[in-house]
Amino acid sequence: MKIKLHCTDKNKNVEADILNHKPKAFLEVAINTVKLRMTYMNNAYVGSMAGLEFVIKESDVPGEKSFKEYQR
Repeated sequence: MKIKLHCTDKNKNVEADILNHKPKAFLEVAINTVKLRMTYMNNAYVGSMAGLEFVIKESDVPGEKSFKEYQR
């Protein structure tokens, strides 16, 4: 399932595919085939890649059963 992440450094939104999700622990996504592991902090998931920080609010992540497992 596609979700929108916000890049705080460039103030832009990017699309990502959900790979794995454990509520209130972590969120793994793929941005253009590059895997990013985001950790849970203060009601949001935060991660960095290539010197850029990406965030998504907990409320913007779909429920655990509402997305299919990612397949290449």
